Amino acid sequence: MTVWDSLDEPWRAAFELAWEAYGAGTIPVGAVVVDAGGAIVARGRNRVFERNAPPGQIAGSRVAHAEINALVQLGLERRYRDRVLYTTLEPCTQCVGAAWVSTIGTVRYAAADVYAGAACLIDVQIEIGDVARRDPMAVEGPLDSPLATLSELLHADFFRRRAQEHVVWEAYRELRPEITALAERVPLRELAGAPLAEALPVLLESL
Repeated sequence: MTVWDSLDEPWRAAFELAWEAYGAGTIPVGAVVVDAGGAIVARGRNRVFERNAPPGQIAGSRVAHAEINALVQLGLERRYRDRVLYTTLEPCTQCVGAAWVSTIGTVRYAAADVYAGAACLIDVQIEIGDVARRDPMAVEGPLDSPLATLSELLHADFFRRRAQEHVVWEAYRELRPEITALAERVPLRELAGAPLAEALPVLLESL
């Protein structure tokens, strides 16, 4: 069994969305929401640097994150404590808060975000501040998998290509030099037009 085959379907869907975002020229993060039986009920990807989005989702804004574009598809008719949000990168402050407000029961992320990751907020601020809420939200991650490295690599490489002096790239250079070294030698852009199933064997061999 390959690393890819060993992943649960929600993880595979989230990574496919992240790869799609990378190919579209926006921040490569994908997210899905699953129901209590594990079926995917919402999908979203980052669209910060895109002009268009599917109906009801957001593009061309700093808030157009993958998690937001998945969460906005959940209706108001119920609470979602039995739902799980999967995301390929540790959610930022906005997305942790959005998952909390959306009443999501569990958030799972594939890779740490050394620049803006805010998973710790659920323990140190949100639960303390929102004392009236009785439904906890668990946050789990990162994955123990080469796919976690791939998620970091895509994120770092995106900002490397935007600007060598970008603050996100600089954070990776300081805190995750092994990821920046990979970004400088793995042929990500050459593979970006291929489906992830085709590109993944080459990418994993390079990690």
